[in-house]
Amino acid sequence: MAPDIVLVRVWILTLLLATPVALASTPPSAPPALDVVLAPHTKGGAVDRLEVRMRIGHPDLAAGQTLLRMPLTWASIPTARYDAAAIQASDAKGPLELVAVDETSIEDEVYRHWKLGRGTVGDVRVRYGTPPRVVSSETRNGPLFDLRGEAGGIMGAGVYFFALPHTEQSYRITLEWDLSGMPAGSRGIWSLGEGSQSTVAPADTLAHSFYAAGPVKSAPAEGEGNFSLYWLSPPPFDAGALSNQIRELYGHMSEFFQDAGAPYRVFVRANPYPSGGGTAFPRSFMFGYGPGGETIGRGTLMLIAHEMAHNWPTLHGEGHGDYAWYTEGTADYYAALLALRSGVIDQARFLSIINGYASDYYTNPFRSLGNEQVAARFWSDARAQRVPYGRGFMYLARVDAQMREKSGGKRSLDTLVLEILARQRQGEKVGVREWIALVTRELGASARAEFEDMVAGKTIVPLPNSFGPCWRPVAVTERPFDLGFDEMRLAVVRDLRPGSAAEQAGVKEGDKILSMTPLQQARSHSKQKMELTVERGGRRLRLSYSPRGAPVPGWRWTRKPGVSDVACKL
Repeated sequence: MAPDIVLVRVWILTLLLATPVALASTPPSAPPALDVVLAPHTKGGAVDRLEVRMRIGHPDLAAGQTLLRMPLTWASIPTARYDAAAIQASDAKGPLELVAVDETSIEDEVYRHWKLGRGTVGDVRVRYGTPPRVVSSETRNGPLFDLRGEAGGIMGAGVYFFALPHTEQSYRITLEWDLSGMPAGSRGIWSLGEGSQSTVAPADTLAHSFYAAGPVKSAPAEGEGNFSLYWLSPPPFDAGALSNQIRELYGHMSEFFQDAGAPYRVFVRANPYPSGGGTAFPRSFMFGYGPGGETIGRGTLMLIAHEMAHNWPTLHGEGHGDYAWYTEGTADYYAALLALRSGVIDQARFLSIINGYASDYYTNPFRSLGNEQVAARFWSDARAQRVPYGRGFMYLARVDAQMREKSGGKRSLDTLVLEILARQRQGEKVGVREWIALVTRELGASARAEFEDMVAGKTIVPLPNSFGPCWRPVAVTERPFDLGFDEMRLAVVRDLRPGSAAEQAGVKEGDKILSMTPLQQARSHSKQKMELTVERGGRRLRLSYSPRGAPVPGWRWTRKPGVSDVACKL
C-alpha cells in the first residue's frame, strides 16, 4: 500500500466514457469539428509554456451561453485556472468578449465558465496557454492530474490545462503537435497515440487523457504496437523489462475482459518528493516515483496492474463514493487474480498480495464508517481514500466464494463482472441498483442485506472457502501502522495527530524532515522503529518511536497443507 517513503494515494478517475474502439464509430449525422494544436515552448532548457490552439466547428451559441469551461480543482489538484483575459477567442465577425463566471456543478466541483458577450458566427477559434505547475519537495502527493516540466519536456493530464466546450455531444477531434518551440527530435504523445491523431468523442476526452512532449523515451523505442511505456527522466528501474512484463499482463487482462487488441499507454514521471502513486484514464495510465524509486509497497507491477484493470469494471453513479467500492475493489481483485492466472506472479506472491489487501482493510481506522462518511473525508485524509479498496476487495472476495459454493464452482464473481460489462457495451447504465439485483439473483435475499452492511461499514469476515482450495482464512491480531502525521507530505510535518506515538516522541507540527526510516520498511516490519531527523528553530533533532497503534483483530489467508499448486487454479 505504501512506497518506501510515503503512503501512495492512487486516486482513480473511473469514467463512463466510450473506449477508443467505440469512439471510432461515427454517428449518422457527422459531428462538428474540434481541431486542437498543442504547442509546448522551451526556455533555458525547460518548458516554460504549453499553448493550446483550438477551432470549434460552428458552435452556434447565443450571448450569455458558455463557450468553454474547466474545473478549478480536480480531485484536490489545482488546475491552470485561466482568467478571462488569458483566453482569446474569435469567430467570423471578429474578436469575442468572454466573461469568467465560477459555478458549482451537481458533483460539488467548482467550474469556471467563459460566457459569451454576443452570439457566435461560424467557427470559433480559441487560444490560451499555461506554464507547467511548479512543484517541490514540499508539495503534497496526490493524483497525477497536473502538468509538470521534467528533463526538458512536459508530462501531465489534460484536465490541468484544457478549457473545453461545455457539451456532451461528440466531436470529430483532431489533435496535432507544434513542436517548433522544442529541441530537435522532440516527440508529442497523447493517450490515444503519438503525433497527429483523430477520433470521434466528447470534448472531455481531451481533458481525461495524458500527454507528454519533449525528449521522450519509450519502450518499444519507436512507440509502435498497441502497448507503449513513456518517460522523460531515466527511471530507477529497467523500463524495457517492466514494459515487457506489463504487456504480457495487459494482453491477458484484455482477453479476459473480452477486449483483446485494445491499445494501452503508460506514462512515467519523476516526483521531487519521496513518494509515488498512479492515476488512470481510459486506455492510459500515469505513475510517479520518488527520488529513491518509491512507488507503492506492493511494487510497480501491481500498481500498474491495478490501473490497467480500471479499463473495464465500473458502475454508473452520481458520486465517487457510491461506486468506489466496486471500481477499486475489482481493480485490486483482478490485478492480483489475473496476474496469477497469466503466470506473471506465483502462488507465494499472490498470497502476499491478498494478505496485504486484507491488512490494509482491517487496520484502517475508518473501516467502520459508511461509504458516504468515507467519501466526505476522501481528500482530507489519505487513510480514508484507501477504504474503498480494501472494503471492495473483501466484499467481492466474499461474493465470489458464495457464488462458487452455491453453483458447485460453475459460477463466480467473473460471471457478474463480465455480464455487467456486456450490458454496458450495449449502452445500458448499470449502477448499484442493478448490482443488488444481480447478487440477489445469484445468492438470494440475504445478498441485499450483506451489501447494505458493506455500505454501512460493517466489518467483512472472509468465508472459509474464499480463495480455496489452496488457502484458508485465519483470525489474527495486528497493530496498524500509524506514522502520526500526513503521509502525503513528507518534507515537513503536517497534520500531526494528537496522542499519536509521533507526538509522544516529541515530533512537532512544522518540523522540517531531513531524513526518516523508509515507510515501506517501517510498515513491513512490526518491530521497526521510525527514526526521524528533523530541523526545528535552526537545531537538528533525532527522534525515535514505534509507528504502531493499538492491536486490532483481522484476518489473513494461509496455505492449506497437502494441496498441490495444480489444484490452486482460481
